[in-house]
Amino acid sequence: MTYARKKRGGEAERITIIIVIIIAMLLVAISIGIQLFNTPERIVKSKVENMAADYYENYFYKKIIKNSVTKESLKETLDKYHEQGFSHVAFRQLLLFDNEKYSELTPLITKYCDENVSSVVIYPDPPYNQTDYHIEYYYSCEF
Repeated sequence: MTYARKKRGGEAERITIIIVIIIAMLLVAISIGIQLFNTPERIVKSKVENMAADYYENYFYKKIIKNSVTKESLKETLDKYHEQGFSHVAFRQLLLFDNEKYSELTPLITKYCDENVSSVVIYPDPPYNQTDYHIEYYYSCEF
């Protein structure tokens, strides 16, 4: 009987050790995954994409609507830019628009990119609602 109890106790210890090893391996795998996905390039590009979307949807588009008298004139205006896109918008402008809304990102962006040369071009897409557009990114960066 003593032998049987020791055998069961040993199995529980073995299972505990295996579980600890598996958890440790998962933690190592997760930390490696985070390091691979949180590269400076990925972080900067993500921030730029967010700034550009906010710039068009919540700033620039509202100015276009304000200057358009009717829905037809809005469509006519945006039709002109559907293929050629609006002018290049430098990263500097994205960092400073709307009372320097994204100025806290300046050190991150300027560490890797030339904020005066790097830019985006926004292309409105039919039916020309606030979220109907696509963006081309032009990076002058060293990651």
